[in-house]
Amino acid sequence: MTRRGRGVAACVALFAMAASHDRAASQSYWVYVAAESEDEVALLRYDAGGDLVVEKTITTGWLRAEIEAPHGLAVDPAGEYWYLTLGHGFPNGRLVKYATGADTLAGVTDLGLFPATIAVPPHGAVALAVNANFHGDHVPSTVTIVDLETMFPIADVVTCTMPHGSRFNADGTKHYSACMMDNQLVEIDGARLDVARRLDLIANKPAMAPMDGHMAMAPPGGENCSPTWTTPHPDGRRVFVPCNKGDVILEVDLEQWRVTRRIEAPGAPYNLDLTPDGTKLLATLKGSAQLGIWDVETGELLHMIDSLMRVTHGVIATPDGRYAIVTVEGIGGDPGTVEVIEIASGARVASAQIGKQAGGIALWKMER
Repeated sequence: MTRRGRGVAACVALFAMAASHDRAASQSYWVYVAAESEDEVALLRYDAGGDLVVEKTITTGWLRAEIEAPHGLAVDPAGEYWYLTLGHGFPNGRLVKYATGADTLAGVTDLGLFPATIAVPPHGAVALAVNANFHGDHVPSTVTIVDLETMFPIADVVTCTMPHGSRFNADGTKHYSACMMDNQLVEIDGARLDVARRLDLIANKPAMAPMDGHMAMAPPGGENCSPTWTTPHPDGRRVFVPCNKGDVILEVDLEQWRVTRRIEAPGAPYNLDLTPDGTKLLATLKGSAQLGIWDVETGELLHMIDSLMRVTHGVIATPDGRYAIVTVEGIGGDPGTVEVIEIASGARVASAQIGKQAGGIALWKMER
């Protein structure tokens, strides 16, 4: 190649790099975040390289004398609706459906006692909400399956005591939740809409269903996990489960149906997410008010980021794998906080305050 040809090639490469940088810098990310102690949901927008802005605040609930505790959030795959669990009611909580953008009410149905996390599969036909029953007796509870077109509850599947962390695998064929009091991972078959199998995370072997009407028993020898989340890997071969009381994140091999790796995570890991390519694992550490970022294949801790306030809660990775968006509850009268962390560097690049006890979070869209 001639000197002139090399110069032209270099200019083309520099132009392509600049164009790529401009495209990345111009991305905007929209998220819904629940403020559990305010009966509010905030819609926020982050423009890459700029500020995190609260676009609007949506008031939720029906009971003027009661904080109804908006907790879990999910957006349907088409981005047309978002779904919210309200934890408190008389006596049951609710699932509420809103149109995105306009944020107008589109449907509502009753769930169980304190519904928490919610998941919608890729086909978008149903939602599965775990009825965590945080404030009731420690007895086996249910996952409610709701038809999202009619907002009619199809079934209540008995799983375990205090279920949490409702998540589908990538193709929507399997659903996973964890039992905070029974130390179980529960798999629901997406076709049969019933429990397929259970894993005892302490004994590391298949488990039986907890006896209905009997309180959960403490694990032997003082060992405890208290799993609070489930996150299937995009490869479909494994699922990650945080032990909130064990300071460890478990990797469960789905073919062997057993724990095959333990990733140390001091600070009470609570919620998890994976980057879309499956290379980075994100975990909020509720006890130490931090976000941890690990390399999935090696288990190496890449970054540990202190939050601006206490009690980190939710985390999602953006669809391009560039940012982690984290919710921080605050304590007492503190405002809730939403923070944007650049995954590659571990740097906090933006933050914004919303209502008290920021918790559930769902990404609506990413656009230029």
